[in-house]
This record gives sequence, structure tokens and C-alpha cells, in this order.
Amino acid sequence: MLKRRDRDNTTLHPPLPLPPIKSSSTALSAISLLNWKCLNLVYGVYDISGTPSLIADGNSSSPLCGNDLLWLYDLYYSKVKKSLQTTNDDESTNQMNIGRHHPSLSPLYSNLSHMPPALLSVGTADPLLDDSLFMANKYSAFGNHVELAIYEGGEHGLGHFGVQEDEEMGIRARTHTLDFMKEYLQSE
Repeated sequence: MLKRRDRDNTTLHPPLPLPPIKSSSTALSAISLLNWKCLNLVYGVYDISGTPSLIADGNSSSPLCGNDLLWLYDLYYSKVKKSLQTTNDDESTNQMNIGRHHPSLSPLYSNLSHMPPALLSVGTADPLLDDSLFMANKYSAFGNHVELAIYEGGEHGLGHFGVQEDEEMGIRARTHTLDFMKEYLQSE
């Protein structure tokens, strides 16, 4: 069970038990198998090599800047590499040369066939802007329905945390997300 800590204590029940999720790519693959009706992908990381907007951001964004995210990507990638080096089974030994563009680490490079409709939301002041733009393009190129909501001046966390959570833009982002999800979840 999931609990919203910041709203009305509504309890949410996932439609099925979820398999262990070790990466964004694994999550997207699992979703296609679960027959989910829609996805809400908000200011996500889809390429751990760093997209142009993330690299160009440097230290300028709040609450999370491009340099912070690059540091986190490096930390994550080094842990993955170390884990693969300490594993002795044949399958992982063959994957020891896994790169940052490997689909299990960067879902932008995954096969996105047969995915449910998705809403990608991001602000123009978010260092992850290009991640969302590139993912929306790739999602669509695989023939999936995708809607891209871009919020002018929106920072990372728009509508969910940070200073813009309860401002007009944050409220508009949450309302749009709920409307999108209701369209697919109530269409039976």
C-alpha cells in the first residue's frame, strides 16, 4: 500500500504486486508486461550519460542542479560497475563492459514498443528538460501515445515538491496529471 504523506492520507493500491525494480529501464519493461493503462513520467532521468540541458545547467538550478545530478549519475554508475565486477556468474561477466547508454541504466536507449499512453511533465528550468523531450520523441517513434506537458519556468519537482508545489503552476501541473490519468483509468 502507498500512502500520500502530504494530502488527505488517501491509501492507494497498486493493481498488481510489482517485480523487483533495479533501474528505470527495468521499470519500463515491467510496466509493458503488467498491462498498465497509462504512465505519469515526471521530470525523469532517462540518460545517465547526461543530456545537453543537464550538462549546460552546471550549478544554476534549484532544488537540484546539473552538476549534482551528474555526480549522482557517476556514483550510481560506479556502484553498478563495482557490483558487476564482484559477481561471478557468466551472464554478468559478459556484461562487465556495460556503458552508460545500456538500456538497463538509461531507458532512453530501451526498446519502447507496446507501451501504454504516457504523460511526460517537465519545467523549462529543470536540468532534466532534455531527458523528457528526448524520451517523448523516442516514445512516440515507437508508435506509443505520448503527451508532453512543458511548464515555462518550472523547476525540478514542479507540482510535487519545492517552492512551486502549491503555486498556480504546480496546481495546474497536478490537475493536468490527474485529468490525463482519469481519461485512461476510468475508460472501462
